[in-house]
Amino acid sequence: MELIDRKRELEELRGLPERRRPCLGIIYGRRQVGKTFLLARAWPDARAFYFLAADSTPDLNRQDLLRELAAWAGRQLDFNDYPTWRTVFRLFVDLAAKEPLVIVLDEFQYLLGGADDAASQLVAVWDREAQGRPLTLILCGSAVSTMEGLQAGGQPLFGRANWSMRLQPFDYRDAARMQPDRSLRDAALLYGVFGGTPRYLATVRPNETIGSVATRALLSPNGEVHLQLSTLLEQERGIRDPAALRSVLAAIASGRTGINEIAQASGLGDQPHVVRRALDVLEGLELVGRSRNFGAGMRAPYRHYVLDNAVLFWHRFVLPHRSRLARDDEKAIWREMVAPYLNDYMGPVFERITEQAFARYHDRWKLPGAELWAGWSGRDRNRRSIEIDVVARLDHGRMLAGEVKWSSNPRGFELHNGLTRDLEDLANSGHGWAREAMSGELLYVSAGGFTEEFARWAAGEKRVHLLRLEDLYPE
Repeated sequence: MELIDRKRELEELRGLPERRRPCLGIIYGRRQVGKTFLLARAWPDARAFYFLAADSTPDLNRQDLLRELAAWAGRQLDFNDYPTWRTVFRLFVDLAAKEPLVIVLDEFQYLLGGADDAASQLVAVWDREAQGRPLTLILCGSAVSTMEGLQAGGQPLFGRANWSMRLQPFDYRDAARMQPDRSLRDAALLYGVFGGTPRYLATVRPNETIGSVATRALLSPNGEVHLQLSTLLEQERGIRDPAALRSVLAAIASGRTGINEIAQASGLGDQPHVVRRALDVLEGLELVGRSRNFGAGMRAPYRHYVLDNAVLFWHRFVLPHRSRLARDDEKAIWREMVAPYLNDYMGPVFERITEQAFARYHDRWKLPGAELWAGWSGRDRNRRSIEIDVVARLDHGRMLAGEVKWSSNPRGFELHNGLTRDLEDLANSGHGWAREAMSGELLYVSAGGFTEEFARWAAGEKRVHLLRLEDLYPE
């Protein structure tokens, strides 16, 4: 399988052994984002040993490592000669005495803890005994907070890493590169359903319809992505109350955004402290994000949303129907409970796709980057409900406001007229940013394109920018 969107990381990893001195690298990120896939392709011709730690005790992992290392090196290693992690790290140093060596310790978090903590023992050897040896040691982990904590001030590895990288899921554009022959609308839908996790996207077969792959991989109780997402929280070490986290996720996925709404919908209305703690954990896992209205003060409440599209789809369409999925045909669930609501589901997803696209391609569209990107929803002074999809402050100081529509039909002047009215009413209601936006840049994004009349008018307006699907997916 082709390596997508990891060229910079690959080049930097390959450069570490070329320094021919001790190099400590740390790579971490959520499960299934492709860390192991990347590491397996980093040093095809190098002398490299890879060890995947198990969720067992550090002592059992040490014995497994020595057993695998003995087979790799073709030499006898007596467990009794290496009773601590310090002795194991000294062995790595010895093996790098004559020629460069790369050691990868994957799921490093399982080697931590206790009196024989691997990170502390590593420091003792690294600082005094590894000097002058061409040893590259890569520590890889999926426990994000743990791996970040190792590098924090006062922690064993603080200031010692030569290279560190947090690997992120793909954005919408790189997700599409895993299925390059898809229509652009299908590419967006696949990202909306499976998100940017490479492992999930890899389950999609060429020429398979969206309904077919979602039914097979996500709705089916035996589907690969279904099985991954059903135990997503349990896979994270240290999660104390996965049921509460799952309830909070389900509430946010159903459209609840404020803490009080989330508490009521999750059945935790009398335990707001549990909701706040759950939100902190979910944000740390990068499953939940939060935002405020553009121009809101620091004390304004946040709106919470699910960051990972696969997790959003799971909690919106799969979890509520799990009992029926266990006894009924999942194709019927897709037909009756998913397909009719998919376009509504894709609306907010397409807004996030637009934000990612703007970050990638604003230069191509002859626009500055965005210093701050948000939206706005609420009421004007006459209590009229208003929602503006895009409100941004651009790098040159001007405002940008816009509308993002997933509809399959071409859109026309109703977009511009509606946005202009909303900005005027908000400006008259005392929102200074809205008054600025009335003379700023205007952005209209439509998956179904635009009417010819509207497109001709916009072409003569320098501050009006129209984006179609093909503009979001340039070659």
